[in-house]
Amino acid sequence: MALFGGQRDVSLFRSLNKEMIHRYIDTEVLAYKLNLNATNTNLYDETDNKVYNTPVLLYSIVTLENEQWNTEDYGADLTQNATFAFLRDDLVEKDFHIDIGDVIEYRSRFFEIDSSVDNQNVVGKDPDSWFGGDSHGYSVSIICTAHMTRQSKLNIVKTRFGNSEPNKKKILPKNL
Repeated sequence: MALFGGQRDVSLFRSLNKEMIHRYIDTEVLAYKLNLNATNTNLYDETDNKVYNTPVLLYSIVTLENEQWNTEDYGADLTQNATFAFLRDDLVEKDFHIDIGDVIEYRSRFFEIDSSVDNQNVVGKDPDSWFGGDSHGYSVSIICTAHMTRQSKLNIVKTRFGNSEPNKKKILPKNL
């Protein structure tokens, strides 16, 4: 039987983590879940119009890498990578499971998740897979790496708009 990592220790870690991230760090992001059932795909299971569910507000620890500018023939392009760390308890409470392809909105930028890692455990014991039972250990967080993506590709925010109604009478300036 393990000496450390019991339910009392886990309760302490849970309360300290939640207080630190919710009260002091206080960084909130919007997480959009990719809706595979509503997304229409072609013969090759590809699509240009992804559909996302209503966003969920989550607390996170965010680490942004430096922005990089790429200059091509068609103009400059901005790229940026980010790491988002979520408390597992928050995700369970909101009934939200993070998958590759989901989108996170942070500071009016959209980041598409490339990978997620779930290996931070208290005292190195995951209660779901430890042979000593589920009375010791605690899976703390899920860490995601993501890249910034264009808003126009996501169809979450309306980026192109204007008046395209053909029946409207066009009013020309008087001097023409």
